[in-house]
Amino acid sequence: MRLRFALAALLPALLSLAVMALVADRLARRALDDELSARLVVAARAAAAALPADRVARLEAGQESTRTYGHIRARLLPVARATGTRLFVVRPDRTALVDSEGRIPIGEPVPALERDRFEIAEAAAGRAMASQILFEGSDGRLYKTGYAPLADEAGNVLAVVGADGNAASFVTLRRFRRLLGTVAIAGAVLGALVAALASLSVTRPLTRLTEAARRIARGDLETPLWRRERHDEIGTLRDTLEEMRRALRARDEERETLLAGIAHEVRNPLGALDLFAGLLAEELQGGPQAPHVSRIQSELAALSKVVEEFLDYARTRPPLREPVDLRLLVAEVADLAAPLAAQRQVSVSFDGEGEAKADREQLRRAAVNLVRNAVEAAPAASEVELVARAADGEATIEIRDRGPGLAPDARASLFRPFFTTKEKGTGLGLALAKKVADAHGGTLALEEREGGGTVARLAIPAEPTATRTLTGRAHRGAGAAHG
Repeated sequence: MRLRFALAALLPALLSLAVMALVADRLARRALDDELSARLVVAARAAAAALPADRVARLEAGQESTRTYGHIRARLLPVARATGTRLFVVRPDRTALVDSEGRIPIGEPVPALERDRFEIAEAAAGRAMASQILFEGSDGRLYKTGYAPLADEAGNVLAVVGADGNAASFVTLRRFRRLLGTVAIAGAVLGALVAALASLSVTRPLTRLTEAARRIARGDLETPLWRRERHDEIGTLRDTLEEMRRALRARDEERETLLAGIAHEVRNPLGALDLFAGLLAEELQGGPQAPHVSRIQSELAALSKVVEEFLDYARTRPPLREPVDLRLLVAEVADLAAPLAAQRQVSVSFDGEGEAKADREQLRRAAVNLVRNAVEAAPAASEVELVARAADGEATIEIRDRGPGLAPDARASLFRPFFTTKEKGTGLGLALAKKVADAHGGTLALEEREGGGTVARLAIPAEPTATRTLTGRAHRGAGAAHG
């Protein structure tokens, strides 16, 4: 956005300054050219008025040392000094007659005048005018020429008088162009810098608002926004975001209170039912009704699990980050998954190394859900691998199984609450793990495993710390992890 602000100031400034510079240059050049042309034409006319036309026209080659030639030059010199020009007289065919500096022999063609053929022809026709072309002299400066007719008393044009004048004002114009270009670029750059600095007043609070919105999206509703410092649209946006945070927090608190009350009301009868089912199982042990009681106990356990998972997912709490030893975490998760693994005749191996800054309880709960899903999907006599690593600023926990993999039509809904492909699944395990990953600013992905199966990869930002490695295996029926 700062770049856009800078460009928004730079491009119009450059365009306007370029147009202004072009117009100013054209106007200044035209004014200077008109002024110089008028001055040179006046000098040429003054010289023509001071010369005897008949005597000038009768000059012949080789008469440069005659008194007539010297007298004519003597008349040109005062006019040349007074006007600051070099004066010369040529025939209409552009051959030299006389010049104020005596450099061109009489009758000698002047090739340099080929550029002014039109102007000389116009002067020979009786119309004084200046050349349209600037030329560079031997001294490296720019010059221009004004032409006037030299006529006798009867009005017949016998020759053409030329006045070469230095275009010193055009040197000044060049300097003005460079100065104008420098000022234009400097002004545009300064405008861009000012715009970029001004944009900071917009981009900085927007960046803070973006960070706050991401924090709220991750579930952190406890951290308030900064105190309002401005009374513009950004300040209004900050107030709106803060109002939304408070509303979400109030809604979550109300929901947690409601769910806690429901859980309390549900847990009490569940506990009583479980107690009496246990007593009934003892009384009917070995009887024909014992399998029915066992089924009741199984369903009660499943219902208790649903209540616990539902409360875990609904409970909103920002992660309390602390150093978590990944090797100890995966060992604990493997130990918790061992009874289910033994029941399904699946082994769970684990390998952990490194340390992460995370909420240990949330991370453990997410890993347990992922491992349980993998154990339930894995075929009998197969192995579920649990691997945790911290490196390059990221901690990853991978759970690999050899199950049937993921159906293509189920991928889009994997992390949606209450979506499940299992017969008795709650559909909250993956949703809870995804919620934990988001709260930590990380990701959760389920990918196809090479050779068949699925890899669940949970990754969160971490500070890598070298720790020793612990490996082990929870064997079928062992009920514990060995390392």
